[in-house]
Amino acid sequence: MKIAIDIDNTICNTSNFYGPLAKQYDREVLHKNSIIDYNKILPRSLEWTQQELSYFVESIFNKESINIPIKEDASLYINKLKQLGYIITFITYRGMKDDDHTDLIIPEYLKKNNIPYDNIITKTKAKYKYLDDCDYFIDDVINNCDDAIKYSNSKVIMMSSDTNKDYYNDKIIKVNNWKEIYEYIKSEVD
Repeated sequence: MKIAIDIDNTICNTSNFYGPLAKQYDREVLHKNSIIDYNKILPRSLEWTQQELSYFVESIFNKESINIPIKEDASLYINKLKQLGYIITFITYRGMKDDDHTDLIIPEYLKKNNIPYDNIITKTKAKYKYLDDCDYFIDDVINNCDDAIKYSNSKVIMMSSDTNKDYYNDKIIKVNNWKEIYEYIKSEVD
């Protein structure tokens, strides 16, 4: 029994954590008053130059990623899933961009937050390619969930977020928290 789980905005509140930091960087470092796009996994201004974005990633995103708050009860319920015998694989886009090194701290982050895992797959946009033998796939991104439905036999669970709040697909189980994820999976086992 295997479960593949996304990291950003699925087990932790990445966008909510970085939004204020992006705004502070925009105001205090760049001395701008840009609109921050909170719909990005890494909130930022679309007006920033590539150099300004790279500096934000290198100086703030990479350094602060260890401090992103874990979602309520994520640790509790992932531990319960592990106790049920599931192999836990985390699968993430992190590390894809040259200046993003947050993939390197994932084991430390999971340990810090008492989250068990068996495997970590980083630097992938095509998460569905790793779902062949997974019973469940948990993510918050619409495209990732749609691809998982289209290209795998995994049951797909979507963590609700502002970016997917109006999205519905009868083949995807939409949840609001980790308790709902656990209860759904446990009901399938019982």
